[in-house]
Amino acid sequence: MSIGIEVQQSKHRAVEILDQAFHDDPVMNWMSSHPEFRRTFFSITLPGFLADGLTYIEAQGRGAAAWLGPQRKLDWPVTASNLWQMYKVCGIRGFIRFGLSGFTTAKFHPGEPHYYLFLIGTLPESKGQGVGSALMAQVLRKCDDENMPAYLENSKRENLAFYQGHGFEVVDKIQFARSAPPVWLMWREPRPTI
Repeated sequence: MSIGIEVQQSKHRAVEILDQAFHDDPVMNWMSSHPEFRRTFFSITLPGFLADGLTYIEAQGRGAAAWLGPQRKLDWPVTASNLWQMYKVCGIRGFIRFGLSGFTTAKFHPGEPHYYLFLIGTLPESKGQGVGSALMAQVLRKCDDENMPAYLENSKRENLAFYQGHGFEVVDKIQFARSAPPVWLMWREPRPTI
């Protein structure tokens, strides 16, 4: 299964894929039930990951993943325009929840160098066909070749086994608020290459 590096022209397609892939995500739905919330969130955040060349769309357009390399820190695109766009699709309660999620993930984000899997998603009709594994393998090979760990935040219990199958282990479980669904913080040590 082949994947291609996602370029600026394909950003719109990646946003479409992720919007569909996260339709049943507990944390996303806790933040906002507005029909444009996910699309707005991905449109705002995804461009910050393109510069690293670690954002991919599966060749047949069935999945997408966005990683951040170890040389860069997570930097949320906080501008007045972006905040206003998010407020329009969140309302006051959702906007507070959105802010809590950002501050909390930043607080728990590891300080040591690592590859960060920000997003990975497969179209609902393509689940179980190896799309997610192909998207993971691209960067996990780099992790192993460079002897570099990887990190992610998993917001869906059903995905724990998938990530564990790729070598990630749960290091903590957090909630953005008492009413929020849990988020599992997962870490993967590099595997020696032969």
